Parts: sequence; C-alpha cells; structure tokens
Amino acid sequence: MDFRESITVNNRKTKLVVCSYIVIMIVIGLLADISIRPLSEVGLLHDMQLYITFAETPYITLGIFSLTLIGIFIISKFGHKLMLSGSTYRELVPDSTLSYEDRRVVNMVEEMAISANLGYTPKVFIMETEQMNAFAAGWSKNNALVAVTSGLLSKLTRSEVQAVIAHEVGHILHGDSKLTLYVGILANVILTITNVFTRVFFFSRSQNKSANKARMILLVLNFVLPIVTQVLYLYLSRTREYMADAASVRLTGDNQAMISALQKISGDYDVHENYKKDEQSYTEKYRAAAYIFSKGDSIFSTHPSIENRLKKLRGE
Repeated sequence: MDFRESITVNNRKTKLVVCSYIVIMIVIGLLADISIRPLSEVGLLHDMQLYITFAETPYITLGIFSLTLIGIFIISKFGHKLMLSGSTYRELVPDSTLSYEDRRVVNMVEEMAISANLGYTPKVFIMETEQMNAFAAGWSKNNALVAVTSGLLSKLTRSEVQAVIAHEVGHILHGDSKLTLYVGILANVILTITNVFTRVFFFSRSQNKSANKARMILLVLNFVLPIVTQVLYLYLSRTREYMADAASVRLTGDNQAMISALQKISGDYDVHENYKKDEQSYTEKYRAAAYIFSKGDSIFSTHPSIENRLKKLRGE
C-alpha cells in the first residue's frame, strides 16, 4: 500500500468537507439576507445571484463571516489549552533533569519531529492515568504538544510507543488540530445563525414570495443541518485518523508497530469499563475526539473502527 497516496486521497476528502461547510454557510447567509431584504419578485435564485455578485451588499452573509473569523481567532489563541484541562499531567522539559523513561519519551518525540521536518519539537506531556491513549494539539512552535498516558508507556514496547508518537506528530504535521477547531467554529456558527433566524421568522410572513421561500427553507434547515454538520465533522475526524496512521508508517517505516499498538490499546479499552464513564465530563469528551483510539463503528463516531484501521495499515 502507498501510504503517501493514502494521505493525498484523504486530503482531497478533507477539502471536500471544508468546502461543504463554506457553501452551507454562504447559503444560510443569503437566505437570511433575502428573508429580511428581498430584492425582486423574480424568484429566490435570482435574488441569490444579485447578492452573490454584490449587486446589493449581503450584510448578513458578511456579518456571519465576520463572526466566524472572530471565533477562529479566539480558538486559535486558546483552544489547544482545553486539551489538558481537567486532567492530571506533567510536562517533560528537555532542559531539566529527567528520568531514563521520561528522557526516552522526549527523545522519541524529537526523533519523529525531525523525521516529519516540523522545524521544532512539540511540548511533551505525560497524563497520569492507567488508560492507554495519546493525543496531539496545536500546529505551531507556540502551541503544539504531544501527550501520552502513563498507562500507555507502561504497557507498550518502545517501537509501539514510537509508532503512537509518530501518529500524533502526523496530526500536528497535517494541521489536524487547527482544522477540526476551525470546522467546529463553522458548524456552530451555521447552527446558531439558522436557529436564530428560524425563531425570528417563525411567526411572520412577507408580501414577497422569495422572502417567504427563504424563511421556509431556513425552517427546514434548522432541523436538517444539526445532523448534516455533525456527520460531516465526524467524517472529517475519521479521515484525519487514517491520515495520521499513514503518517506513522511513513515516519517510522514500520506498519507492524502501529498495528500492534492499536490492537493492545483496543484490547485494554474493552476490559476497562471506567474509561467509558470518564468520557462523561465536557473536557474529556473534547479530548476523546483527539485520542489515538476511541470506539468507532458508525457515521456518528469520531474514529474509524479498529477493524477498518487495521485493514488500511495492512494494505487490505
């Protein structure tokens, strides 16, 4: 299997998902503009065309994009910090005195960062829990981090830990944390705006047919979009997991280590019911979407099923 080709294919899928969100956002904005300020009696599509070509300024559409940019800016500054909140962890600082085990973890992160040509080494954290898992956050020297659990370090071999770390460095390399945060903002803005305008227009009617059609479509979308945006977001998340698995193989040159690590992590999850209960807190749910492993078997899962991931890694 050509893992570089796998990354290329999944990148195309990612672009398709992001473009879908942008198109949905534009449509919602234009429908809201027409609902409040219809431009003609010709029809809904004609009014959309007038707004798209800026024959008239689509104020609401531009306002939605402005709110989105503000949200993206805030998330870019503080979003990665949520990943460690609500957990017990310690940072491994390379310049400090580290134990042999801690130094080994730092060395592996440094090695994988060099292999990936990141140009910097992400910060390294150990989360104190028996759960076998790991995650990455950030996308630059200022905010990138790799966190692994103490349970994972104690139960995997060195080559398996290295494969897991390579997977997480792959997430940073591909900008997955940035992408999922941005898409999350897009989804929330879309749903919030649709809900607000549906409530505003629910009991009102206009003399203009285009405005009434736009309001009716917004009402329908208010029920449909929560499902559509969630499915798109989760599809994106699963796609990025496949990419990170492929990156792990590319960086380590070994698919067997990643296969073995996923099998052990999956088996460990199945015998510890308390892991599932831990995911009830908000911060843990937020973090669970970034973990290297989470149960996945449907379009509403953040991760692909372990069976599908292993098939991809084996080239089946």
